[in-house]
Amino acid sequence: MDLQRNCRVTVYTVRAVRSLIAEGVDTCLGLPRLTPLEQTAPWVLGAFELRGDLVPVVSLGVLRGEPIPSAAVTDLVLVVLSAGYPLGLHSTRPVRIESLAATNAGRNAGHARRSPRRLVPHPVGLGYVDLSRLRLTGVDVAGRSDAEARLAQFERHLSAQALERLEQRTRRYAGDFAGPRPPPPLTQTPAQQR
Repeated sequence: MDLQRNCRVTVYTVRAVRSLIAEGVDTCLGLPRLTPLEQTAPWVLGAFELRGDLVPVVSLGVLRGEPIPSAAVTDLVLVVLSAGYPLGLHSTRPVRIESLAATNAGRNAGHARRSPRRLVPHPVGLGYVDLSRLRLTGVDVAGRSDAEARLAQFERHLSAQALERLEQRTRRYAGDFAGPRPPPPLTQTPAQQR
């Protein structure tokens, strides 16, 4: 899959729509079964393996003060790059991805007709999240695992059948998207015969 770079991404939380600027967008997947990550911030719901990389999944809603959402089989995880590493963003509905070049070109054309002084609005005032400054680490309190409690709260409304479906996605995402590896050839190549 081609990596889309410098995008404005919109994800949906329980109470709001959150926008952010991403270095790159890798893929958008159905929510897999997550594994708790110890000593992480309250907005880290868990992590999963994607093609050999560990991808922490973050709730932007929790980051902005919303309660931990309830997981659903229809939820999505948008995998973006943050400081060169993959990061999953939980979304309750389909996400919107726009190229910054196209977005800025449209804004510049519209602003040029109305106001030649300011061509591109600054995203800071619009509630954008800067992923490069997002802290993922935290401290568990009172010797108990906050990560396991967060994940249990996140998955609290999922049935056994729904959890199995998420588990199947987890196994599929951990492997290669090209499918199973082909069997080795029955005949030896010239290099193997030497």
